[in-house]
Amino acid sequence: MASTYTPNELSGAGVPATQAFNAATTYTLTVTNKSIVGSCYLVFSATAPPSTLYFSGSTFSLTNASSVVNDVNGNHFGVIVDPQGTTEIDWTPAVNIPLGEATIQATGNIGLSIA
Repeated sequence: MASTYTPNELSGAGVPATQAFNAATTYTLTVTNKSIVGSCYLVFSATAPPSTLYFSGSTFSLTNASSVVNDVNGNHFGVIVDPQGTTEIDWTPAVNIPLGEATIQATGNIGLSIA
């Protein structure tokens, strides 16, 4: 299932993900509406930090993104989005993340498509 998020949805407090994420499945996160002159950030957070570390053990492959920071508690990850080129992040979660248990936020007035 593909999901799309607008810059308005991702700004501020962000928006709950409209899909679940399955362990060992690779999701391609494509940054849209990208018209930034500097770097910006894309952040996934556990909605209510569960006992399961949702983002711990995830793997990432980056295109036009500088790095991924995964917090020590496994309840957040952030990606630094580079200003040039199309940014794609291939993300493979290590555990199942149920519908509505992840919030997505971004800076820099960017949107996001997940396939």
